[in-house]
Amino acid sequence: MSWGLLLNSLVLAVPVALAAVVVGWFVALFIASSRGRVRWAALAGAIVSLALPPFLVVNTWLGLLGNVGVLKSWLPLDIYSHGGAAWVLTLMLWPLPCLMCLGPLKRLTAELLDAEPGLCGMPLVRSLLLPMTLPAALQSGLVVFALAFNNIAVPAILQVKVFPAQFWVQFSTSYNFALAWQYGWVLAALPLGLLLLLRGRAVAWPWESQGIPAEVLRERLGQVLIGTVATVAWLFICLSVLLPLGHLLFDARTWTDILDAFRAGQRAVWNSFWYSAATATLVSALGFVAVRWTWLRLAWLLFFLPGVLLGVVLIFLLNRPGLGWLYSGPGIVLLAFGLRYFALGWEGMRLAKASLDADLQTVTDLAGLPWWQRWRHLFLPQAGLALAATWYVVYLLCLWDTETLVLVVPPGGETLALRVFNLLHYGHHAQVNALCLILLLLAVLPLVFWAVFRLLKKKPTHD
Repeated sequence: MSWGLLLNSLVLAVPVALAAVVVGWFVALFIASSRGRVRWAALAGAIVSLALPPFLVVNTWLGLLGNVGVLKSWLPLDIYSHGGAAWVLTLMLWPLPCLMCLGPLKRLTAELLDAEPGLCGMPLVRSLLLPMTLPAALQSGLVVFALAFNNIAVPAILQVKVFPAQFWVQFSTSYNFALAWQYGWVLAALPLGLLLLLRGRAVAWPWESQGIPAEVLRERLGQVLIGTVATVAWLFICLSVLLPLGHLLFDARTWTDILDAFRAGQRAVWNSFWYSAATATLVSALGFVAVRWTWLRLAWLLFFLPGVLLGVVLIFLLNRPGLGWLYSGPGIVLLAFGLRYFALGWEGMRLAKASLDADLQTVTDLAGLPWWQRWRHLFLPQAGLALAATWYVVYLLCLWDTETLVLVVPPGGETLALRVFNLLHYGHHAQVNALCLILLLLAVLPLVFWAVFRLLKKKPTHD
């Protein structure tokens, strides 16, 4: 393995981090200065863009700019390049800086603006808005850099040689653990350094404050600046959300191939659903039980660790006599997913518990209520939405995950994400679209169940 691949990864990750932060900051400013349906539409666009499966975005641009892409004759751009991989990763990751920069922008108060009534336009941005959002921009940039550096699926599909992808290829062909430890420490050092840099730094999320009225901020920014941020925001929302969804839904072969794709992959459909649902439930439950153990914040190391490196460690530990029941069955999948995404469940439960009313907690403590009554009468009414959101985020991430399972998937345990990942290497775009549509249906299935449950709960009963 050449150390030049490490430089290739850095050359890919640095531009992605810079571009994602710039685009995310512009979109965050547009959301903060918008109101009503426009604000909610832009915010929903950012969230949906972050939640879309990565291979859907890749397949869209392969269909447009691939070797036989519909726009190849008009735009002779090479998607199979560092630039193409950086473009796709930027489209996938800009919503994270957007949400992290939106929090500080929503902490802007009327008192800060009234302190200098003549501060408008670019001077307002340079003197106030940029200093307010700079910590969040740096934090989100580091996170995006780590995610882009460790991403394997996008560079592998676009045939860009990077360090993590080559690490996966060499280990999967030789199972040389000595070589894996020799180069794996580089992949482990990056998330460890990230945790050290972000240690003790709070994140201002957009739901924590209301901010100033949008009309006030728009007036201070001026029409030229508002027009610029609006153009950037809608352009990237369209490219990140509407274009992939449109390419998926308006391709006739998506609908003609969907039944055949479902019949051929019924086992994979079921595996994707139950692996994801079971992991989300397990992670949320364990996170709730262990919410007081602050040292578990170290679990973020496993989240930022490349999934293939986690797979190598699990193979080394579990591929041994007497552990075949775990290594060769679904247990290895639940363990891999659980380790990878436990930090999200723990952090979600911690934030949910921190939002509980302190007085009500005192009352339940004095009353000596058992845990199940605390859960029913205190936690669920106040933090049920946060619990559901945490479960759903973990469910989605498991549904899209390929890197964690690509080395440890047991016989008969293939998921839809792994099937799509393999098909993309051979250019089966129509089948990939059909499988992506099935994945999106699985993604919205819990929301459908939730809506039906709420509807039945509200339905009046008649004697």
